[in-house]
Amino acid sequence: MADKYSLEVFFEAKELPDYNFLFSLFNEASELLETEVTDYRPSAKDGSYGGLIEFSDDVPVIVIPDIHGRPGFIRNLLNFIIPDTYKTPAGGLSVLQALEQSLVYVVCVGDAIHTERTRERWIEIQSEYEQGIFDGEAMKAEMSVSLCTLCALIELKKRFKSNFFFLKGNHENILNDFDNGNCAFGKYAEEGSIVKDFIRVTYGDDILYLISCYENALPLVFKNKNCIVTHAEPAVIFDRDDAINAWSNPELIYGVTWTKNDQVETKTVEAIFKKFLSKKDIKKAIYLGGHRPVRGNFSLRQDGKYVQIHNPARQNIAIVCSHRKFNPEQDIFGVEK
Repeated sequence: MADKYSLEVFFEAKELPDYNFLFSLFNEASELLETEVTDYRPSAKDGSYGGLIEFSDDVPVIVIPDIHGRPGFIRNLLNFIIPDTYKTPAGGLSVLQALEQSLVYVVCVGDAIHTERTRERWIEIQSEYEQGIFDGEAMKAEMSVSLCTLCALIELKKRFKSNFFFLKGNHENILNDFDNGNCAFGKYAEEGSIVKDFIRVTYGDDILYLISCYENALPLVFKNKNCIVTHAEPAVIFDRDDAINAWSNPELIYGVTWTKNDQVETKTVEAIFKKFLSKKDIKKAIYLGGHRPVRGNFSLRQDGKYVQIHNPARQNIAIVCSHRKFNPEQDIFGVEK
């Protein structure tokens, strides 16, 4: 890749990527995901890409919560040294080194764009938007970090195809529609509509379409021997076949990307474990996600079987090893320098 668009350039996020680069990148990313029919990503009933990533080996899993336009978070993740206390070949290596040697799986739970903790900027953007200004300076600053974050994530997927994964979150909805398990988004402003119109005005409908193709080819569920990951707490019970064919099930898509705290009245996680895991593996099993913010490093739900790890003020990651039970007090780390 040309130096103009190296990972370091994306991490700095000082300017918007140009049209030609985005066209090529999202075209390549869509093709990569749409043809990712492998042992670890079984195909759906119609022969297309499935919604499940699954492994049965002992490779550690590093889970990354919602990124929300934080390319520096990705850089700090790659530079983080995996503690020697993890008695695996990855111990003592940086995450980047471990990825290069296929010694870890990195799983991002979703939500690449729409920055948080930037309320004032979004209010300024909303004001400009209502005046018909879709590409003001505040919006350009916002989209520089969001698009550079997306570009960095795709470059890492291209480089580490079978070890780096990004799941669909509720913010992976560039068209801001209410179709196929999606909902339009707004928090500080009309973020969904504003970003959609910015892409259309700045780059055109073809880039908007290519981004949507990329989003619609993302997996929704990651599973290994004793760990399951989705963007949000599961609001519905699903099995392996459901996860593989998730893209044809709007209720499941919505149920793993939009769940509110206290919305789930049944113990869905326990039921999902029974459908996915052996009795032996269930004893050490943990289900991780992000979506709803937590105050500290984590929040426990469903009798401690579901762990939320998204704190917008921190850069936390979780490391899951198959040889021991996950302990949120010991296995969640801050990577921010």
